[in-house]
Amino acid sequence: MNDRPLILIVEDDTAVAGMIEDHLMASGYETERAADGREAIERVRQLHPDLIVMDLMMPRLTGGEAAKELRRDPLTSHIPIVAISAVADVTSIADFLPLDEILPKPFDLLELEQAIQRHLPPLSGDVAVNAAQPAV
Repeated sequence: MNDRPLILIVEDDTAVAGMIEDHLMASGYETERAADGREAIERVRQLHPDLIVMDLMMPRLTGGEAAKELRRDPLTSHIPIVAISAVADVTSIADFLPLDEILPKPFDLLELEQAIQRHLPPLSGDVAVNAAQPAV
């Protein structure tokens, strides 16, 4: 059994999702991916991740719509959601979406990791700290 926290990365841009996944895996997290909000809801119900990193602007079902649906379900309402978005004014959307934290794109991978750490217990064992990464 793996005791590393599981993070679901919900991002429709595969290059961005891959960079986030590589960084988080190197930092000691387990990761899974979903490409849109609808798939995210299915994967969350299947995997029960410890945290969700979710883009807000996606096809089929936006990250905001997915977050609202996850918050309505007692089985998933407790899972922290760290959103990332290219929306110019993230503070205007943060007030009406059920998110734990929101980072504007482009973001630094270390900034994302710090946001994740604010919502999860510290990793156990010797986990290498990643050097500064380019903005995503």
